Amino acid sequence: MAKKGKNKFKKTSITPSDLFKYEFDDSLAVMPNYDYPVFCFKHLHPDYDLKNCDSDELTALMHQLANLSKLTWQKLTLTQRHGMGSEKIYISQMAANCPDFITEDVDFLLAFRFIGKKPFLVHRNRFICHVLFIDNKFSLYNHG
Repeated sequence: MAKKGKNKFKKTSITPSDLFKYEFDDSLAVMPNYDYPVFCFKHLHPDYDLKNCDSDELTALMHQLANLSKLTWQKLTLTQRHGMGSEKIYISQMAANCPDFITEDVDFLLAFRFIGKKPFLVHRNRFICHVLFIDNKFSLYNHG
């Protein structure tokens, strides 16, 4: 039987920083600069999202992303804009707002093409291409 009285165990508070102590490695602080694009879909605009694409468009988009990922940035900048290359689309010409992480000093996005010259627009941050808009209905900007 347990004795009545004071608890012999002392309560201590443990903070999350106590649980996760590690040595900082300076080599991890420098982000590598890959010479090919890496695509991120975190910031897709809800009106220009994957859910608005049919199965043929999704398949073509995935094939195009795979092909673009195999090329260097140098080759992408030298390639024709309606092929594997890109063109600048100025944010001021667009019908939708960019996500908040796009700062005011960013003037344009890059438009890459997939099926039937349909564009998807990205913001390039070093080697990361943040895919922001999939303009499969040609409604984001004047395609003239």
